[in-house]
Amino acid sequence: MRLDVKYVCLIMCGLFAQGQVAYKTHSAHPSPAPLYSISFERKNAVSGIDASPAIKLPFDCTSDGIVFVTMVPVGGQLHPPTFAPPPLLLVSVSPSGRTHTFPLDQPTEQLFDVREVDHYASESNVIFTIQAAKENKPVTQTYTKPDGTEGEFTRNSAEHNFYVVIFDRDGNYQKTVKLDVSIQVQQLGMFPSGVFLAFGFGEETHAPQLVMLKEDGTLLRPLQIRKGYFPESMFDTKDGSGKGSAVHIAPTQLVPRERSIIVVQNKTDYPLLEVSESGEVRKIPTHLPKGTTIEGLIPSDLNVFARVNPQTDGAIYELAGDGTVRRRFEIADNHASSGVACVYDGKFLSFEHGDGKLVPLVGTAKPSDSTVQNEPASRNPAK
Repeated sequence: MRLDVKYVCLIMCGLFAQGQVAYKTHSAHPSPAPLYSISFERKNAVSGIDASPAIKLPFDCTSDGIVFVTMVPVGGQLHPPTFAPPPLLLVSVSPSGRTHTFPLDQPTEQLFDVREVDHYASESNVIFTIQAAKENKPVTQTYTKPDGTEGEFTRNSAEHNFYVVIFDRDGNYQKTVKLDVSIQVQQLGMFPSGVFLAFGFGEETHAPQLVMLKEDGTLLRPLQIRKGYFPESMFDTKDGSGKGSAVHIAPTQLVPRERSIIVVQNKTDYPLLEVSESGEVRKIPTHLPKGTTIEGLIPSDLNVFARVNPQTDGAIYELAGDGTVRRRFEIADNHASSGVACVYDGKFLSFEHGDGKLVPLVGTAKPSDSTVQNEPASRNPAK
């Protein structure tokens, strides 16, 4: 049984296969922004960490350049009939090579059927949103195997709830908090104050919702979102009705940005939204070329970097605070990773798998020949 790409991207020979994405399609979508080319250099493998060849993309990163890599433990298998993904392991790697792990079996509170929904890394904490049960009530059920015969499995019939498991940045378990919310939580962020921002959808309407939660997991207040900022339903279907069995949840990303959190509705025409600790929701303008959509944001210690849908463009755009495009980047080496984790200290950071280890990739951006020739010297950062 193949792993669901929603959870994991198999990387058997590093990230090279991903690097074949069409990053050379800018001629179809001209942009006046200066064009730069990113070339990656391999560094020494990260010591002390055995890397699985199955790695979840995209990577996560914080503004201090620490990259968070999610791996499937070696030997992890899917078990019928639910084929739930095996437990994932989150590892952080600093620019200096220092590592920490965040094992979800570390919490002291007894929980059953723990399933990771999402995780969120900030400058002070790493939090996991999980679904789990407080007790175990096993019941036996049957299912039909691919060969037509029947098999049995045991499931836990106890009530399952949402929890948040909190670690410090060194991988030390802090506490587990039960979430008292009426929505299906998809992502959870945490402000520096300890207040949570939850993104999810209603059980009945499937309408996207943003709510703020207190440190104890109870509701602080729902946030009012202007019409047009979110779709009417989180679900997409073949007929676009939002109803029926063939549905998938539109991907969303929460990215920390100083004391705010940016909500990214990936691969859609809906705007970036910045949510402050006070609950103010602000639309972030993005002046990208017509017809392009954001694949995801790349965390940075400076401006916002947006990865654009490879079907329309595939480049990386640096956006100033007012949404204007400062620079446009393409991956120069077809053998380099497209999974850029973050931009830190002017470098593009990523990783690949090699010989059972994590191998850092450090990318340097240089002006393309056309940029050097056509751009005035006063605007050319290389001079």
